[in-house]
Amino acid sequence: MLKILILDDAKVIRALLKMTLESDGIEVDSASTVTEATLYTMQKSYDLMIVDLMLENGHHGFELVKAAKKQGKNTQTPSIMLSAEGSKTCKDDAQELGVKAWVKKPFTPIGILEVVYKVLDIDFSAPKALKKSMHHHHQ
Repeated sequence: MLKILILDDAKVIRALLKMTLESDGIEVDSASTVTEATLYTMQKSYDLMIVDLMLENGHHGFELVKAAKKQGKNTQTPSIMLSAEGSKTCKDDAQELGVKAWVKKPFTPIGILEVVYKVLDIDFSAPKALKKSMHHHHQ
């Protein structure tokens, strides 16, 4: 089972990502701060990290990527950056850190899954759950 760590300070985005990934059978941990996310990377191994670039209080997602590379169980874990802006310098920095993809906000659930599977080199045939869950929501 795939395991993904999410870092985003926006609760609604964390919820959307978690729901999207879990609906496709992926295990998800989510954090709202670099500190919290870094603790996860020390304790567990992930297949992928999805990281928001601009976090509150002047923090940004690169801090997590750098921390994870240094120590813990995720020194080789690829990451995807989420950002409303995609300036060239940011992207260059990201590439140097081994960030594999850049997803501009706003994104769609199917769009994020496509990127996740592409980065992990897994064949993305339309996900089981998304097809169903989009149409039949029974509470």
